[in-house]
Amino acid sequence: MASLEERIARLEAESEIRKLKARYLNACDAKDVEAIRACFTPDAELDYQPVGKFGPDGLIEAFTRIAVGSPIVDVHQIHNGEIEIVDADRATARWSLGFSTYDPRTGGFRLIGSFYYDEYVRTADGWRVSKSRHEPRTIVDGTIGEGGVTARSILG
Repeated sequence: MASLEERIARLEAESEIRKLKARYLNACDAKDVEAIRACFTPDAELDYQPVGKFGPDGLIEAFTRIAVGSPIVDVHQIHNGEIEIVDADRATARWSLGFSTYDPRTGGFRLIGSFYYDEYVRTADGWRVSKSRHEPRTIVDGTIGEGGVTARSILG
């Protein structure tokens, strides 16, 4: 059995990783690009389908183009985090994401149910995402208008 100190260190690492993931998704919803960037290592590898594959700079560029400065409202809800502490400086996790976005200009919305598969490293500034893959399980696009709600599944 691990020592008490080791067990506490694992629990603290899990707690810090949960806070990091929440901080990242809350920053996305708030359209705070600097807070988003701070969640990643500079060389992080991101595969965020259906948006694309890129590093943190590419993520910020895509996010800025799609969301910043627009009236689009996003809601990221993360659940069921399964965090595995590999060692004192590395961890992995799988998360279930419920995502919704709404564009009041068009009445368009998108609902996504997906998984995130992440790798984390401990840095001098705390835990950061070093690799992340977003795997959509279902995507539903629709509109809300005078005639009601229309929706169609484009994946799943």
